[in-house]
Amino acid sequence: MAGEKQEEKAAEPDLKKLRRQAKDGVLKAQYLLAVKLASGEGPEVDPKEAEKWYHEAAKRDFAPAMNNLALLYSGESIGASNPKQAVKWFRKAADLGYALAQWNLARHLRSGEGVPPDEKEAIEWTKKAAEQGVAAAQNNLGICCSEGRDMKADETQAIEWFRKAAEQGLFQAQFNLAVRLHDGRGGEQDLDAVRELFLKAAEGGMVAAQFALAKMCAKGEGGDHDEQAATKWLCKAAEQNHTEAQYRMGRNLLEDKSETAADAEAIYWLKQAGSMGHTEAQYLLGRIFDEGVGIKPDPAEATKWFRKAAEGGKAEAQFALAVSLERGEGCVTNLEESASWYTLAAEQGHASAQFNLAGMYARGHGIMADDEKAVYYFQMAAEQAVAGAQCNLGVMYEQGRGVEQNYSAAMRWYELAANQGLCRAQYNLAVMLHAGRGVETDLKEAAIWYQQAAKQGHAGAQYALARIFLHGDGMDLDEEKAAKWFKLAAEQDVPEAQLILADFYLRGRGVPEDFVLAYVWFNRASSHGLDIAEKNKRHTARCMTPKQIAQAQEILRNHLSF
Repeated sequence: MAGEKQEEKAAEPDLKKLRRQAKDGVLKAQYLLAVKLASGEGPEVDPKEAEKWYHEAAKRDFAPAMNNLALLYSGESIGASNPKQAVKWFRKAADLGYALAQWNLARHLRSGEGVPPDEKEAIEWTKKAAEQGVAAAQNNLGICCSEGRDMKADETQAIEWFRKAAEQGLFQAQFNLAVRLHDGRGGEQDLDAVRELFLKAAEGGMVAAQFALAKMCAKGEGGDHDEQAATKWLCKAAEQNHTEAQYRMGRNLLEDKSETAADAEAIYWLKQAGSMGHTEAQYLLGRIFDEGVGIKPDPAEATKWFRKAAEGGKAEAQFALAVSLERGEGCVTNLEESASWYTLAAEQGHASAQFNLAGMYARGHGIMADDEKAVYYFQMAAEQAVAGAQCNLGVMYEQGRGVEQNYSAAMRWYELAANQGLCRAQYNLAVMLHAGRGVETDLKEAAIWYQQAAKQGHAGAQYALARIFLHGDGMDLDEEKAAKWFKLAAEQDVPEAQLILADFYLRGRGVPEDFVLAYVWFNRASSHGLDIAEKNKRHTARCMTPKQIAQAQEILRNHLSF
C-alpha cells in the first residue's frame, strides 16, 4: 500500500552523536536516529533499533515519530508488518492533529487493513488531512465528492479539492482536475487550462495524462493542432504500456502511407496492445496478415489474431474466424466450429454472419439442416438490407420452406433486393410478375425486371427477355433484340437459347442466315441431350458444303479447347 514517506532532515548529525543524544533523552535525536536506522541511508540499517527509538519519541507524544512508527508496522518501511499496531499509532498521531497520520489512518480505514473498514470515518480523517494541506488527501477527497462516496455528489466541491492538490504539484490531481474541466463539470469548459494541466502531469510521467494530452494535440483542443507533439506523447504513453496508446500508435503508423518503413513498427505496437487483450488491435492484426498489408499474407497468423479478438467478443473477428474455419484458410476446416462463431457474431447483429449462418442452415452445410432457423437468420440479415438475404428470404416464402408459403411476402422481399440491384432478385421478381404469383400478371413490368437482370449477365433473364422480344409479350416484337439476348444466354450454356439461336441462324431471323453458326449452336445444344437439336444439326449439315462443315468443326474445337 502506497503512503507518505518518512520525514527526513538535511544536514543531520552523524550516527554516533545521534545515538549518544538519544540515550540522553533528546527527543529530536531519538527521532532522527530512528529515521536513519529505518531508512537505510546511513551506514547502519537496523529496523529493530529504529522501532525502539520511534517508541521512545512516540511515548513523549511526538506525532511525527508516532506516524513513522506506524509506517514501520504497516510494512512501508523496513520491518515486520503489523497492521493493527500501525492503526493504533496512526490514530494516536491523528488525534494530536498530525496531518500525515490523519491521511494514513484514513487509508487504513478505507482498505480495512488492521481495522474494520469504515468509509464514513475514513472520509472524516481525509477531510482533516486535506484541510491541513495534504495533497493526496485533497485529491482523494475530490474523488469522494465527485463520486458521492458517503456524501452527496458535488462536482464543484470536487474541483476545488482537485485544484488545491494540483497547485501542490500532485500529478493525479492535475489529471483529475483536467478531466473535469475538459468535460465542463462544475462550470464552463476551459480547454486551455486542461491542456496545461495535462502537460504538467504528462511531464511528471503520468501515463494517462500523456495519452490525454496526445489526443488534445491531435484534435487541436486548447491550442494549435500539433501532430508532432501528439505523436510524441502517444509514444511516451505507449512506451509505458498504455494499451490504447499502443493500439493508436500502430493504427496511425499503418494509416501513414508516406512512412514506407512504418509497417514493422505498426505491427510491433499492435502486437503489444494485442498481447494485453486489446480486441481492436487483435482484429486489425488479423486483417493485416489476412490482406497482406505491407507484408506477405499469412493466413495462419491472421486466424490466430482473429481468434483472440473473437474470444474478446468482437463480432467482426468472430465473423472473420468463422469464414477461415469454413474455408480452411490458415487452419483446418471445421464447419461445426465455424457455425458456432457465425452464431456468436450473428447474435451481436453482424449482418454478414447472419446471412452466412442462414445459408448453412438452409443447405445443411456443416450443421443439421433447419429451414426455420434459416428463415430466422435470413430475416435478421434482410432487415439490415443485405440484398442476398432479402432474395433468399423471398425464396423461402415462395417455396414455403421454414415458413408458411406466402407469395406476397416473397414478392416484397424480392423487390427490396431487386431495388438494390441484385440480378437474381430482379429475375425472381420478374418470374413472379410474369406468372402472376402473389400479384396479377404484369408482362410489361416483368419485362423491365428481366431486362435489368439480363444486363447484369443473368443467363435465365437473358433467355426470358429474348423470348419476350420474340413473342412481343410486354414489349414490341423485335427479332433482332431477341437474337441478341438468345446469343448472350447461349454463350452461358443455356441449352434452349442455343437451340433457338441455331434456328435463327438457319432461317436468318434477327441475324444474317449462317449455316455454319446454325450447325455450331445446334451441336452445342445437342451436347445437353436435346434430341431435336441433334436432329436439326444433321438436317443443317445436309445443306452445307464440306468447307462449311470444316469451319463449323473448327469453331467447335476452339470452343472445347477454350
